[in-house]
Amino acid sequence: MDTEHPLQELEHHQDHQVQRLTHQDSPPSPSHRIQMSTASDAVAILTDQPEGIVPPSKHGTTIQTPTTPTKGFVRQSFEQPHPENMAGQTRDYRHRIKSQNSNEPIVMDEAPSRCSTQVPRQSEDDLERGIQEITVPMSEPEGSFSGHTTDEAITKLIDIATEVLNQYNTQSTSLQHFVKYITSISSIATVIAILSLLAFYIYGTLTAKPSPPRLIGIIVEVAILAGIFVWNAYINRRDLQLRGREVKDRVRGVIMELETIRLQPGQELKIPSIPSVSTARVIRSGVVRTIPSNLLVKGDLIEMVYGDVAPCRVLCMLSRHRIEHPNSPLYTQGTHPAHHQNQLPQESNFSKHGTSPHVREFFLNRKEPFQPSLFGASPSEEKQKLYNESKGRYTFEVLETPLERILHTVLDPAPRPISLIMKQYILVNNIIFFKVMVAVTILAFAINLLRYVLKEVIQLDHESNGVEQLLTLPVYAALPLLPLSLPTLIQISKAYTNATILVLFNTLQISKTEYEDEQDVDEFDVEAPPPTKNVTIETKEVWKRFWRLLTRWGSGGADFDDGLTRSTNLVESLGGITVICSIDKEGTIATAFPAVDQVLVATEDEEMVVLDVLEDNFSPNGLRFEDKDWETYIQSLKPIGLNQLLNTNCGALSAPRRREPHRKCNTMHYHCRTRAAQQTCLCRLGREIGFTKEALYPFTLEKEIMCFHPYLPMPPMTFGKLATYEIPTMLSTIYHEQGSNGYLVLTDGHVECVVECCTEYWNGTGVQDLSDTMLKKVSDFYQTAAVNDLQCVAYAYRPLAIEMDQDSAKFDPSIFEFVTLPARALPEAEDGQLESSSKHETIPEQQEAGDPEKAAMTSALQTDHQDIAISSLQDQANVVIDVGGVGDGGYDGQQYGAPLDEAAVTSAKAETGPLTRWRKLRGMYQGENPDQDQGDQDQDQDQGQEYDPLQAHEDEEEMGPQAPVNSQEFFEEAVQGQIFLGMTTLAHQPKTNVCDFIEDLGLAGIRFVYFSPASERESKAFANRLGLETDWNSCILLSSASDPFGGSTGYLESYDIKAQLPRGIENIRPHLENVDDIPLHVSLFAECGPEAATEMIKIFQDYGEVVCCIGSSLNIDNIAAFAKADISVGMEPIRMGSSPESRSAYSLGAKINSLPCGLTMHSETSLYALTQVIREARRLLNSQRQGVVFMIASFMSISLLLLVSYCFLLPPAMTGYQILWLMWIIVPLLILSFFFSPHEPNTMTMMPSKNTSPLKDLPRFIIYFLARFILPIGMCVFVFLYVLQVYDGQEGYSFIFNSFGNGRPWLSWTEDEQWALLYAQNLTMVVWVWYMIWMSSTFMSRTLSMRSFMPWKNKVWIGTCVTSFILQLAFCAISVFQGPHRIRGLPWWLFVIAFLWPLAFLPVQEVMKARDMKECVRAQKLAKLEFNTKLGMHSPL
Repeated sequence: MDTEHPLQELEHHQDHQVQRLTHQDSPPSPSHRIQMSTASDAVAILTDQPEGIVPPSKHGTTIQTPTTPTKGFVRQSFEQPHPENMAGQTRDYRHRIKSQNSNEPIVMDEAPSRCSTQVPRQSEDDLERGIQEITVPMSEPEGSFSGHTTDEAITKLIDIATEVLNQYNTQSTSLQHFVKYITSISSIATVIAILSLLAFYIYGTLTAKPSPPRLIGIIVEVAILAGIFVWNAYINRRDLQLRGREVKDRVRGVIMELETIRLQPGQELKIPSIPSVSTARVIRSGVVRTIPSNLLVKGDLIEMVYGDVAPCRVLCMLSRHRIEHPNSPLYTQGTHPAHHQNQLPQESNFSKHGTSPHVREFFLNRKEPFQPSLFGASPSEEKQKLYNESKGRYTFEVLETPLERILHTVLDPAPRPISLIMKQYILVNNIIFFKVMVAVTILAFAINLLRYVLKEVIQLDHESNGVEQLLTLPVYAALPLLPLSLPTLIQISKAYTNATILVLFNTLQISKTEYEDEQDVDEFDVEAPPPTKNVTIETKEVWKRFWRLLTRWGSGGADFDDGLTRSTNLVESLGGITVICSIDKEGTIATAFPAVDQVLVATEDEEMVVLDVLEDNFSPNGLRFEDKDWETYIQSLKPIGLNQLLNTNCGALSAPRRREPHRKCNTMHYHCRTRAAQQTCLCRLGREIGFTKEALYPFTLEKEIMCFHPYLPMPPMTFGKLATYEIPTMLSTIYHEQGSNGYLVLTDGHVECVVECCTEYWNGTGVQDLSDTMLKKVSDFYQTAAVNDLQCVAYAYRPLAIEMDQDSAKFDPSIFEFVTLPARALPEAEDGQLESSSKHETIPEQQEAGDPEKAAMTSALQTDHQDIAISSLQDQANVVIDVGGVGDGGYDGQQYGAPLDEAAVTSAKAETGPLTRWRKLRGMYQGENPDQDQGDQDQDQDQGQEYDPLQAHEDEEEMGPQAPVNSQEFFEEAVQGQIFLGMTTLAHQPKTNVCDFIEDLGLAGIRFVYFSPASERESKAFANRLGLETDWNSCILLSSASDPFGGSTGYLESYDIKAQLPRGIENIRPHLENVDDIPLHVSLFAECGPEAATEMIKIFQDYGEVVCCIGSSLNIDNIAAFAKADISVGMEPIRMGSSPESRSAYSLGAKINSLPCGLTMHSETSLYALTQVIREARRLLNSQRQGVVFMIASFMSISLLLLVSYCFLLPPAMTGYQILWLMWIIVPLLILSFFFSPHEPNTMTMMPSKNTSPLKDLPRFIIYFLARFILPIGMCVFVFLYVLQVYDGQEGYSFIFNSFGNGRPWLSWTEDEQWALLYAQNLTMVVWVWYMIWMSSTFMSRTLSMRSFMPWKNKVWIGTCVTSFILQLAFCAISVFQGPHRIRGLPWWLFVIAFLWPLAFLPVQEVMKARDMKECVRAQKLAKLEFNTKLGMHSPL
């Protein structure tokens, strides 16, 4: 073999005369581009550059360097787009610009380019159509491995849903509802009033001859009250039934959808595999489909790979026969052994699970990860052979239907907490409508009893007046205090407010306008409210939705847009939210695709440089380097960029430039569970580095090699049920370069796999030996990244020297190669960790001992076995894996998931770091001891012999065996001895506006809480990106310390050693009762599972918090939390069609998981939509509350008016039907207009009230009522008395107590006396309505004066005031139309004083509101102080 270095050898296979490739339609790119048309261009970036390379031209000219025959050559082409082309391209890319959260389908190359012939990978369109069909050999019993058909599965789902639904259909009968209603206080009082009025009517009819006209009014009042009683009973029964049927109707809607629609075939997600999306690969009719986990049924066959979490209880089908699927690119041709039979004889009689009775059964419980330890601590050789033959894909049988558990959770009869406004209504009902009513009734009875005894009996001898005065008059006084119209008003107000919220929410999701601050708001103001979207709500749509909600008896639950308005108390819950809990991260509050955060490359002086990368929607590629001098390291970045563009199939060779994050199209995640970083395409970074698609034309994909290492030793710590299990993987691709006819291997994947398969690294100018110094720097960076919630992807490269004249040099392009690396012993540890860099910086060779931050971090990581370095890493599997070399397949080491004792943990304390393991493996490759190898190298250098890494590499190539192409040995050798290129770190960044959304929630008095399943350090790292506090008392661990697999070993002593924080969800309540309330003020809970999150939500509610839960609608674990929270918002992590034509299995799965949710949010909808809905709900809720207060006050003023008239020994100022007119027509019109009031400026800066004390300072409010209503009531009494005196024809002031009607009994009054009383009552009603109109203007806002909150801005209120007064005038005119008197008979000054009297009592209203405002400001300050204070035991202050 030639002694020339393999990287240089490929350069002599091609002509040095190359021509520049151009493409006129290429979109704008960074300042310089790299176009590689030959293999020399591809590999020269990894070798020494010739002298005299001209730096990139700033004028955009093309510079070509002369070819050299020795070291290789690089041709750089730097293009400046033409001006007119630039304009068109800029318009085009702006037209196609999209949010970084977009989940559009991946655009694939439909055909190979003119210069490239690629092996056909499975494109995104193929993935959306599902996995190709699997055929079953005839030797297997028919149908035994084909699984259910889609129709069979849907039928089972329908049957199970119907069966569960029938179990909850035991509703109480109508008689029971009627008995409950008839025994309520208001119903009993109404019946007593009806009987009292009926008794007086009967008495008057029997005794009065002739019967007076007033008795007709009495029987009308009885009929009206009876009708109201029946109507309220119907309203009560309807509300209870609709509240109980609301969720059930949704379930019926799902059943109807299953019966009527045809689900599309299995679709592949357009986002990476993330925890917030629960899916399963199920075999339906022999075809593997990816569907939501909640659509599985008992008896389904599903495929699982290592790292998958069991969706329910499942059984591993080891007794199944082999499967043949020749048409799928995911499988090899020929017979595919699904699972090994353990060489057991086939039995004719199978068990109920379909397995032989001689075969051991392996079960997985729900949420249990599938790990190699399922088959034992040390998998046998046959199990490992089975893994290779099945390519990591195991078949499991589903033993239960997840939908059954879901429906039991959703249909749980345990109600949600009662809303604060309903508690206030209940309290008002008990105080105003019971205690005050009873007091007024007793007082009225006592006054009339005294009058009857002292005047009617003793003085006038009118005993016949007793029935009317003792039965009728107390009823009139108590009638306004009966909640007769309140149930109807509540139903109307709820229907309108819910319709407004639902229409607004849908409009915000449809609208494409941006969220902006209001014109009079300074965006830099600390107290500025959150921005809003200027949208126009269709009034017609609001009233249409209002009528549907008001008149609906039951729609079958087909319309999810109507929300759970009754069971969730939609408006009350939204307007009173005090805590918003996020139980998911990816796809909800963070992007589904992780974004590139840093790039690590090596430099010439054995240093590592970190370059920061930012997402930028205004950049042509959607991202950019944050460092201005990043081009200094362009030679180190080139091979990484080429790797990122070639190792994907996202359409990099097609014309459209993709600016948004998208998925990397390979099938590795079908064979093991991989992190989102390995599924995210980074072609955008490759283009940002400078590559154009012309540089990719000469390369042809020949082979894909997928490397897996499933058999790893157990780390010296508990794995934890909440952590994500992952096995190390890497993808190596063999490319053929047409110009040189050479081959090269490009690799990306897990850091441990890639680094342990590398012997050298590229420093930008040449290839150097991967020394211990560089290994330590890579290890430090890797561990630091993991601690900071970053996912790493490493890159490597190597050339392949293949004799092309051999027949065996033809690769088989129809299949990929599956390589499994054997298990190895766990080497000893290497401690040490590197501080992460926020700026691009050089990583020194040794850490400075004087660095206090480093010392603190190192101290935290090197204490005892409870704080070892990897205990805080996001994924422990990322750190303790062991790959490469030849090992014993029967290794007895512990596997992931195997139980650990304390001795094992202690003994393995030091065997954690990847650095020493990498050193050992490098020695094992050469069959030497690594320490001895390093010593020999040092000894050679001491003796003056220079160590040549190139020569060492060549010697290794010469000594290595030459396996034939397409053999397993060839591919195992091809992935070894690679050249390390660098690393990229990726992180799930918060979605657009999420950080500002969280900040604005704090200003609104709403605490944002994130429940994280990760460890404390990783949770704090992500919380820091969200803008949450991560310092003192900022994080509580909800995992139990007694659970051997519950999580970490405790709090990090370097942060919270003095803080007394509870550990475990079971200790939260005792801590709140006995220590402090810190758990209620914390915004971050780590090591939190679904059960702990649900219980914590319940604790929040028990302590008065109104909880809104937001989470993924495709996460099956979120249902319990959704059902427990006051209001839940199901967020779609992916874009799903909503129309029946485009509806997929994912949309149906999301609908099932969202059954308890009041609202559902699309994936592209900003969270600011939620704040705007909360803002609107607060406005409506304040309007509703002020309307109820005004209604109660106005009704109490009527009772007060009647009591005063009784005290003057006069007839009632209003009769029963007049009171009912005011209660059902005038006052409702006025209070319903409150819903159209404008927003108060401080709506989203006010602290909401907790759901604990529904009403405080009741005596203060009674004083406010008397002060605000005493003047209007006094004038009404005066008008009543004076008009009664004028029309009765009396003079002087003796009429006040004794004159009217003294001559005869009331039932014997003359016609003139009855007309005089009727005139007085009607004119008093007109004056009262006039005063209530003016009073209503002061009740629109509780605290703001009429100068700050102008009521005339409410146009609906102005129209309602005019309408109410006109209606009252019409009522008065009709009542006295045939009367003998004229209004002109009253003096003019009476009208002037009466109608100008509001000028006297309106200032009193402003004074009372100003006093109330002082109390509110004081309460707000105390609430904000409590909200922002989280000091507890051992506080630093």
